[in-house]
Amino acid sequence: MAIYLIFCGTHGVTYTTDRGVFHCPSCGRQPYEKKRVRRFFSLFSIPLVPLGLLGEYVECSQCGDTYRPDVLDFDPEVAKREVEAEFQAGIKRTMVLMCLADGVIDDKEVAEIRRIYTEVAGKEIAESQVWDEIARAREDGRQLTEYLSSLVGVLNDRGKELIIRAAFLVAASDGDFQEPEQHLMVELGEALEVSSARLRSVLGSIAEA
Repeated sequence: MAIYLIFCGTHGVTYTTDRGVFHCPSCGRQPYEKKRVRRFFSLFSIPLVPLGLLGEYVECSQCGDTYRPDVLDFDPEVAKREVEAEFQAGIKRTMVLMCLADGVIDDKEVAEIRRIYTEVAGKEIAESQVWDEIARAREDGRQLTEYLSSLVGVLNDRGKELIIRAAFLVAASDGDFQEPEQHLMVELGEALEVSSARLRSVLGSIAEA
């Protein structure tokens, strides 16, 4: 008797909805692509039925940073607030939530967050900014995987990989990367909808660096 296996499920599909020129908060006036992420029901990895909209983001064609769509209204001459790339916000919150897992964060952990943020994000972060992020994370109340799931619709692959890199460096900061930390990386990859093969590739490249 023949047995037929039907591989079906859901996954996010990213597609471009608009193009233009904007002022990128990271690198100035550049071309951009506005992208939409929608969840599809798929059969044999082929998207067939559109389901819910996961999110939209604007991607700078020069530096690759992604932002919420309202960045298109950003005017560097009149804006008084800093516009932050989504991966930068994700890196901060991810590291803070990992360090908050035991309920407290000490000065040594704050210093480590600052060091890793500079290494991964390519820019410095003040101690006061870390404490502000700690306060926001506590007020928000979401756990790490729930928070990361909310970013699926506003991050490109590069942004997801940078967050995974930051999480790995936090998990391995004590010089020990054992089974619990490995399981955590798998959970983070699943929350960000990164394939297991891609996750292994990213973690392997970090370990070899």
